[in-house]
Amino acid sequence: MQLQTATLEDISAIIALAKTAWLDTYTSIITLEQIEFMLHLFYSEEVIASQMKNPLHHFIVAKEENVLKGYCHFMEEKGEEPYCKLSKLYLLPSEKGKGLGQLLMKAMNQKSLSMGISCIRLNVNRANSALYFYQKMGFAIIETVDIPLDKFWLNDYVMEKRLGI
Repeated sequence: MQLQTATLEDISAIIALAKTAWLDTYTSIITLEQIEFMLHLFYSEEVIASQMKNPLHHFIVAKEENVLKGYCHFMEEKGEEPYCKLSKLYLLPSEKGKGLGQLLMKAMNQKSLSMGISCIRLNVNRANSALYFYQKMGFAIIETVDIPLDKFWLNDYVMEKRLGI
């Protein structure tokens, strides 16, 4: 498995993987209408290309024989205490449970530390089984939030991990 920084050439594979992962993960949690709305909102070529061109956004892809197996996207958040916000970490369903999520998380941790950032935060749907993965990776729930998004609601936990602790 090769981990590398994503390029603009990876966008179509990222979008395809996201659609597969979302349908596998979220059909038992939220409506198909909400899934389609959110995929359209967050996974257009223009949105991802804009994020890739922003120096505060980072994409790491995992490929095997040039086939995308997983990826993560995180961004630097400036403020009183800077942190990295994990926005996306998705794998092909066939890759779950094989350690790939841990590899991507480790790469994100290393990149964050190299930027002088020792805190990572994320939001996860309260019914998403990924919650247990994040807890295993050292994240703790710090807040419960309900976020309006158009006519839908995101019912999330905010989780945080301190690196080096």
